[in-house]
Amino acid sequence: MGVDLKAQVFFTGGACTMRRFLGYLVAVLLVVVIGASGAVADTFFLYDQYGGTWQDANKSVANSEDDLMCWAAAASNILAWGHWETDTYNTTDLIFQHFQDHWTDAGGWMSWGWKWWFDGSPPPTSAYSYPDVPGGGNFYPTLNFNDYYASSTGGNLMSAIDTLLHQGKGVTLGLIKNGGSHAVTVWGYTFSTPGSYTSLYLTDADDGYLGLREYPLIWQEDAWYLGGGYSGWQIITVQALGSSPAPIPPSWLLLGTGVFSLFLLGRRRRLQKGNP
Repeated sequence: MGVDLKAQVFFTGGACTMRRFLGYLVAVLLVVVIGASGAVADTFFLYDQYGGTWQDANKSVANSEDDLMCWAAAASNILAWGHWETDTYNTTDLIFQHFQDHWTDAGGWMSWGWKWWFDGSPPPTSAYSYPDVPGGGNFYPTLNFNDYYASSTGGNLMSAIDTLLHQGKGVTLGLIKNGGSHAVTVWGYTFSTPGSYTSLYLTDADDGYLGLREYPLIWQEDAWYLGGGYSGWQIITVQALGSSPAPIPPSWLLLGTGVFSLFLLGRRRRLQKGNP
């Protein structure tokens, strides 16, 4: 329960002054204590600064053609967020379905899927997932994929994630644990002080959940690990893709534009009726 300073103003004279002083003192002490305990963390989200919102393509239990395509789901999330869609494939789920329709159900890399989406080129090996049905991808053949792509492996990968998100790139991660591998999409992180990272906000094709989940971060043995439901999973690779040259409007701006349009329409109708 907090101190309601306004409730104290009915007191008069010295009692009022003393109570207000004590209220201010309590507020200051709370700020000092919370700051010293590190309980307050700052958060950065990609879409707050660069528009759009999170995307979350999910696998389906009923579908046997997406079991190992977490990489394609992560790639689809970034393509949808970055406005790399087409008239036909204009949501993250439709983009993910396009990968399933044209690639084998096997492990792969987000970068392979992105490059194929741009210029139709296959991955450098067929030992993993590869396009086995022709006619897909190749939606931006006049653009140079490498102008938009960035990656990092080894070292302080959270620093790389931080930098890439601030550059306005959609970021995906490669994770490993006990011989297993997985891919997820990063949308934001928390930090106690700059460079002191505490958690990541991810979307995940395997969690059966539509939306963001927060996972703790652990730095150990010169590497970053996830906690929570992915406890023990190490971040080994960061792959990122910049957005389309077309600007990405923030969700609040899209809503505001619609409201403003309704206001103008209503005003025009009132003027036609002779009312201001």
